[in-house]
Amino acid sequence: MNRQSKKQTDKLLIDWETSLGTKRLDKLARLESRRHFLTGMLKSGAVVSALPLFMNLSACDRKMAQQTIIEKQPWQTFAAVQQQLFPDDGNGPSASDLNAAWYLKFVMEAPDTDEDDKTFLLEGVTWLNALTDKEFGKAFISITSQQKNIALKTIANSRAGERWLSHLILYLMEALLSDPVYGGNPNGIGWQWLEHQAGFPVPPKDKRYPELL
Repeated sequence: MNRQSKKQTDKLLIDWETSLGTKRLDKLARLESRRHFLTGMLKSGAVVSALPLFMNLSACDRKMAQQTIIEKQPWQTFAAVQQQLFPDDGNGPSASDLNAAWYLKFVMEAPDTDEDDKTFLLEGVTWLNALTDKEFGKAFISITSQQKNIALKTIANSRAGERWLSHLILYLMEALLSDPVYGGNPNGIGWQWLEHQAGFPVPPKDKRYPELL
């Protein structure tokens, strides 16, 4: 990256951070801190994430629905970033195996998910694609794996970019650790990998998150 290109990239990252403002970034930090606590509870088996799965669909219909989701934006980009953060390296399930993009969709659509959190995640897709378009002339989903790594490392150099990636990693951890009834961790694949014994009983249909609101 030449000096002029680096200057343009730095400006893009600064513009993103400036557009968020200090108060909003601080609020996102507090939300992230709370999610760290919840993720820790998930690891202990004490609670499960409060996000519902479409239980009335067959396994085949679910798979088709999930595939349809990640064929559209912004889910294409979210799925690609998640896969880069949690790849298929032969040592456990990948983000795709965990249905992480589908889980994130439920997070984004949950009625009590913070609006700033949802907006921030969506804005990140816009800023990431602006960066890769400037650096590589293509959207994030169209560049090579090596270029994706470069792009993610670049945005991680800004406070806003680091916060965005951290949010996605936390949601990935929830997809890995939560009960399959909530959308991620199909067939307990994450639990099996971690040799984790989950808490019982599994929430019944009438006690899932939407029914309790």
